[in-house]
Amino acid sequence: MKKTFCAFCYFLFLIFTVFPQESEFVNQVLLPLEVFVGDHAEIRYTFRSAIDFFSGDENIEQRELENPFVGLEDKFSVIKAELYRTDMEYTVRFVIIPWKTGAITFPSFNLNTALGITSSYSPNKASPDKAFGNEIGEPQFFVSLEPVHVKSIVEKTGSNQMMPPIPPIIIPGTTYIIFLFLFLAIVFFILFLRILLRFNSIRRKWNLYLQKRRYKKNAEETLKKIKKLSKNTKLTDIEFCYELQTIMRSYLEFRFDFRFTSISSNSIRSSFEKIFAGTIPSEIAFAVEDITAMFVRTDYIRYAHDSIDSRLYPPSEHQAALVESERKTLSDMIIKSINCFENSEEQLEENYVS
Repeated sequence: MKKTFCAFCYFLFLIFTVFPQESEFVNQVLLPLEVFVGDHAEIRYTFRSAIDFFSGDENIEQRELENPFVGLEDKFSVIKAELYRTDMEYTVRFVIIPWKTGAITFPSFNLNTALGITSSYSPNKASPDKAFGNEIGEPQFFVSLEPVHVKSIVEKTGSNQMMPPIPPIIIPGTTYIIFLFLFLAIVFFILFLRILLRFNSIRRKWNLYLQKRRYKKNAEETLKKIKKLSKNTKLTDIEFCYELQTIMRSYLEFRFDFRFTSISSNSIRSSFEKIFAGTIPSEIAFAVEDITAMFVRTDYIRYAHDSIDSRLYPPSEHQAALVESERKTLSDMIIKSINCFENSEEQLEENYVS
């Protein structure tokens, strides 16, 4: 009778120690209610137990769990596994990502093992004498999660065709580039407004710049022609004087926008006075005198050839022929006058305004 009573007590001990998870309060919550393939799902398994899964440390309210579902990675992945404590109530929390549709069946697992608590208890090795002693190991607490049904997005939408990918509105890493473009756009917009407000002034300066370039090009071409002419020894004095006048008239007409190609040599000085409103600026006064002298001298050589005046004495003053090195002297005098015109920037602006 005594042995029968001891066996009965040992049986009750096993029920309340080996299987203490049979609690009256067990609740499982799934978030969200509908789980699709590839989505994050959260499972909360709440129960009450007198077992201290935190080893008596009152300051710890949360512990990480080892993955108890190793080998089921083809069905779902465990992102996070935790155990929370609130007084006598515990919550096992799993965050998973399902990879297959249908019901996911979770195998039962020992919570102590998932927490890393080693148990020395084994029902096959325990004896009635040790069942009620201090040598008995930690009790095993098994958690059995209810199955989770995973749906396909096709079941909800009824569409079985893949939609074309939508590119991102902002490519990652380009935020600073976008801000830089916005900054540059604002700067250019401000500059554009300033240009509009000062359009007439800018246009005038631009036209003046283009005019200066045309003047410079005209002067460079004229200087090249004069230097080439001074080296040409095949021309007669009359031909040389004619070419020199033609080159200089063409230059002056373009430079001062006046009809120098159709006036006589005696009108050269008066034409400059008309251009500058009666008073020739001192900056170019000597250049005008040299040009006038050149035209008078070359006209005499061209038209006084074999005339009575050309036979007067002294011959150096009256003969209608260029003396030695006079070609170079006339060419250098014209080149100096052209440089004087081009270097007088102030005179250029006054002429352009008028």
